[in-house]
Amino acid sequence: MKFLMYEDVPLFLGPASKADGNEGDFIFAADASISISQPSVPRRSIDDNKIRICQFNNGGTYPFASPNFTASSSHTACFGPTSGPPKSLSTSIYKIPKDTKITFPGGKHLYFDHDVFPNGYDYLARLRSESGGWQLSESEAQSGYFEPIFNYAAGGPAAGTLDVTFYTNTGNLPSFFNVTGMSSPTQFPPIDEDKITGHLGDFKFSDAYLKSFKFSVSPNSIVAASASFDIYGALVKDETLSQNYYSTGLYQQKSIAHGETSTIIGTTKLGVDHAVSFSYGIDVERSARYEIGNSIPTRVSKRATTITMSINGNNLDPSLITDAVDNRRANINIYLRDLNYDNFDENSNGLLNVFNCSGVVESQNLSVSSNGYLNGSISIKQHLK
Repeated sequence: MKFLMYEDVPLFLGPASKADGNEGDFIFAADASISISQPSVPRRSIDDNKIRICQFNNGGTYPFASPNFTASSSHTACFGPTSGPPKSLSTSIYKIPKDTKITFPGGKHLYFDHDVFPNGYDYLARLRSESGGWQLSESEAQSGYFEPIFNYAAGGPAAGTLDVTFYTNTGNLPSFFNVTGMSSPTQFPPIDEDKITGHLGDFKFSDAYLKSFKFSVSPNSIVAASASFDIYGALVKDETLSQNYYSTGLYQQKSIAHGETSTIIGTTKLGVDHAVSFSYGIDVERSARYEIGNSIPTRVSKRATTITMSINGNNLDPSLITDAVDNRRANINIYLRDLNYDNFDENSNGLLNVFNCSGVVESQNLSVSSNGYLNGSISIKQHLK
């Protein structure tokens, strides 16, 4: 048994429309998880756990006649109503294991003497008695109950999630981590619903859609981000996916956004002169459309899209929270930069990405403690769609 180390489980993502050209990125992930599930429901029918015995000994004679049961005796039973005709066991049953107990009125019990897999033609079965000196009346023989193993059917499509915490760089933000962006600038109408493909280690998925993207910036720290994707369909294992991971040019890290050089513009109008940290998040609701005969949605459309921001600083403007919504408007720009080194190939790009939130202030908070400073925080929300 082999357990793979973190560095041997690459995460690769790329837009499906450009997958043939191998366009995409290996994500500089701190952690990643993928899960796929599919609901199931038992295929039940009325009285499928009820046994009705119309006759013993192959059901060749009428009226009903019960044998005189003895310990460890076995008898062939024919199933169905007393007056006939015989009726097979329900096909909602997957299996009746040997020794499954049938309970009749009066504390009487019989047991299946062999495994039964109902197929629509199971009119007969051998039943075993564990005790002797008793018989079944005609009414008792019509009222046996047992607990089989039922068949199951899919209760919905296979779907799951991919969650990843990663470090932002120049390669994996402009396209598939950008909910509001476009895979193709010439696309019309300007609604990008392109799916994402990729793999985690050797486990490949082909139908993923970004659901949320978040990051936070604080002083003297690398900018860490998180993203969540909806995944449709099953995983496919391909042991060749990660074999050439270290030899590909996509493995090379490009640049990492850093809190020392990243800036936020627009907080002064909100009463925050010095922002000490801030966070940005965008969430999108999606609706999957399935067609009969397809287990993969033919379209996953975007619904409500919301941007939220939280800013922590030295102060706030108490006049912002009023009934006049226009007084609460905010327009914030975030400029993510790397450390902008002059003499290195990596972390020398300067500006990486710009994010905007043009919404309204929804909440404010002031706090202070005995060993700290007065801190103000503001939350802003923008509804894009």
